[in-house]
Amino acid sequence: MSNTNAFVRKNIVAIIVYALVCGLALSWLSIQVTIPLLTTPVTISLNISTDLSNINPLANLFFQLLITGLILFAVVHNSLDLVKKAKTGETNYANQEPKVRRFDLNQRIQHIWLFVTTFILALTGFAQMYYNSWGYYVGQMLGGQQNLISAHLLTAFFLGILIVYHFAFYGAQYVIRRMQGNPVRLSIMLSKKDITDFIQSMKYMIGRADTPPNYAKYDYAQKFDYWGIYWGMIILGTPGVLLWAFGYNFLNGLPFIMHTDEAMLAVLFLMVFHFYQTHFNPRYFPMNKVFITGKMSEKDMEKEHPLELERIKSEAPKPPKEIEVSEK
Repeated sequence: MSNTNAFVRKNIVAIIVYALVCGLALSWLSIQVTIPLLTTPVTISLNISTDLSNINPLANLFFQLLITGLILFAVVHNSLDLVKKAKTGETNYANQEPKVRRFDLNQRIQHIWLFVTTFILALTGFAQMYYNSWGYYVGQMLGGQQNLISAHLLTAFFLGILIVYHFAFYGAQYVIRRMQGNPVRLSIMLSKKDITDFIQSMKYMIGRADTPPNYAKYDYAQKFDYWGIYWGMIILGTPGVLLWAFGYNFLNGLPFIMHTDEAMLAVLFLMVFHFYQTHFNPRYFPMNKVFITGKMSEKDMEKEHPLELERIKSEAPKPPKEIEVSEK
């Protein structure tokens, strides 16, 4: 009975924490995006012009619609999932044996590198945007506004190294395996199954299906999360380099709009989507340690990624058969 009560309390705390996170994210979204979107008139000119001032309102409108749509989708999707998991009594089997390797050391180091650099970039970047309020104190802790800017640029450089290494490493592995004639599994690539899995998952969350979909190594949410991160880095990084090289007024401020709006989308999406998928849902609340240990219990793998578990077991070396010797 005590274990049941503890599990119920854990679900309640998970719901409260995610509700607070969503409340914070939606408040920021309303102030910075939704209210300006609804109250600022946008004039669309069909005249062809080299004046980029005509493009800036459209770029801003595009990001406002994109941010609002993605964040509202993430909140609705994860809220349905949270309620479903809490009602069905999702259990965490992380401490049970046996364990299955989920991520190797290389992947774990990359993830921690990504997390640390993203956190510093978000802190130092938004501190520059809000320097007249709370950002001033962050700047003072670093020794002034110029140090704040330098910290942001240096961290961006280290993140750029990670991106280059990530795609160079896995790209080289892909080419080598193809040259050797070995089969190549691109498990992170999007496929038609992800669409059917999404539909099946939504039906399951609203009670129109009895079972969730069976996932391979990555489910549709994890793939969406992964590609969203790297797509966002391109949208963030390219204007960021232009801002660093040519200043804030380059191209009439268009790179600044792209850089800051995409930064807001990235942080909000991490808050309401990524953190829920990995930590805040009842199965793993308050934290999923797989990004540290690299291992997942076989029981959890069976529930979350049954097709991947089948593949691992099918490729595992078979133990030698014992030879029975009968005494005569």
